Amino acid sequence: MTEAEHSFEHARRQAFLEGVVGQLRGRTTSLLPFDQVKEQLGLQPASDRGLQEIPLDSIVGSVGRYREFTRSFLPRDDSIRERWKRVYKAAQGLRGLPPIELYQVGDVYFVKDGNHRVSVARELEAKTIEAYVREFVSPVPLSTDTDLDGLILKGEKARFLQHTQLDELRPEAQLEVTSPGYYEKLEEHIAVHGYFLGLDGQRDVSWEEAVTHWYDAVYMPMVTIIRQHGILEDFTERTETDLYLWIMEHRHHLVRQLGQEIDLTDAARHFAEEYSPRLERVLERAQQTVARVLTPDQLEAAPPPGQWREERVQTRSDGRLFADILVVLEGTSSSWCAIEQAISVAQRESARVYCLYLAGPDTDKHVVDSLHNDLAQRCGAAGVSFDFFTEPGEPAHLISQRARWVDLLVLTKPGLSTEPAERLSQSTFHAVIQRTSRPVLAMGRECQPLNKALLAYDASPTAEEALFVATYMGKQWGIPLTVLTVQEAHRTSQQTLDSAIHHLQQQGVEADAVFRKGGVARSILQLAEQVGSDLLVMGGAGYSPFMRLFLRSTLDHVLRKAEFPVLICR
Repeated sequence: MTEAEHSFEHARRQAFLEGVVGQLRGRTTSLLPFDQVKEQLGLQPASDRGLQEIPLDSIVGSVGRYREFTRSFLPRDDSIRERWKRVYKAAQGLRGLPPIELYQVGDVYFVKDGNHRVSVARELEAKTIEAYVREFVSPVPLSTDTDLDGLILKGEKARFLQHTQLDELRPEAQLEVTSPGYYEKLEEHIAVHGYFLGLDGQRDVSWEEAVTHWYDAVYMPMVTIIRQHGILEDFTERTETDLYLWIMEHRHHLVRQLGQEIDLTDAARHFAEEYSPRLERVLERAQQTVARVLTPDQLEAAPPPGQWREERVQTRSDGRLFADILVVLEGTSSSWCAIEQAISVAQRESARVYCLYLAGPDTDKHVVDSLHNDLAQRCGAAGVSFDFFTEPGEPAHLISQRARWVDLLVLTKPGLSTEPAERLSQSTFHAVIQRTSRPVLAMGRECQPLNKALLAYDASPTAEEALFVATYMGKQWGIPLTVLTVQEAHRTSQQTLDSAIHHLQQQGVEADAVFRKGGVARSILQLAEQVGSDLLVMGGAGYSPFMRLFLRSTLDHVLRKAEFPVLICR
């Protein structure tokens, strides 16, 4: 990557961060549009001031390119990349940059010509820039901290309603923003939506249809999500329309970063988690950061039971449990079993499969291409949609980061292969199970048809999640189900098993009930063999970190001995 390319990427990242910080602090990060300021304030031209050395910090707006840069002249759009890089290279040359042209209003300046030069000069940490200046007379004294937002917003809203007629087409619509330029962003959203609406329907779409369809099918669904999850309570000085724009931009960045589609609800919740200025959220983020650095994996706090259901399942209207499946591929022969199992589940659920290949530092590109092609053939033959990602890095972090955006994680149990490509160690495997709130399907050496399930139930919080998943499988997949409760002192009894069977019956699911005494892991494995189960559903260790050190042995033993897949629920 060249110096100019690196500097542009740095400036783009800073632009996004500046926008988020500005939003959280209630400060605008948009350049002031000179034409609107001129119209709102009734500016009158005065005289030329000639060539001057102007402080870069006093340049607050632009004549025509105020959408392309932030208030600090950081680039907002990738479309200006090549021109920006050319200007950057010129600035490093012997001649430097020629003077720009500015309009002066009070103590602030607006760029008439030279926006890219201002942006590059600020990236190079210059303090001033040469400029030919023409001054305008304003009835209102302006300075760099003058608040023009209210004045400009009124004009912007009037023009937005004039262009869209939204107040007539949807009289109930109340679109209020708190920063200049946001109404123009809304118009851009409408225009883009109308364009793709026409492509999908292979017809011309009128502006009026684009406006109403955007409002009904894009804007209001997001506002509904904002209201349902109380996200506005985290941003008390902002509006629903502000949040709509921020969350849509946040989702756009997530899609580019991850290379996959992100559900609107997931994007909204993630935005609130990451950027809410509310004290509880700030402290929670700080606590998580410290815990990740100081806490060993085996003592790390697990997500609360039921988090997956709350975040994704309860907000889904189509009734599916597993709409998005992440499967980890290491390039070993045993990991292809996980792929086949993920495809079989995806066929039952009409789900999409996301395949993460754990690339090593010396991974050959031809190997990656071959894996991708093989995956495409397998998914294509099964009629399953898929995406393929390859990323280097620490496996537990990569897998956990991806897992929050899916409903099911499919992993190969470690130790099944002696091939050098195997990168899922025992500690990494357990770290992933510990960190993720999603169900994890741990695979053995062979893909199973998943035609008969055994549920291990002990009434713990995670066992309740396993009961929820097993109920769904019995009801929607129609697979026979056996429920096992093993007696443990002061924790389980016959009544424990009876409560699970009662729940299943209420949901219209018939199941065999087995109550046993003895070792939990041994009882599970013996019964699975006796009834011919090809899937075990059980809860993860939903206890305190210290208790898990003792109780995880049951799960370890089952995973080590079971030849069939084990679905671990949280």
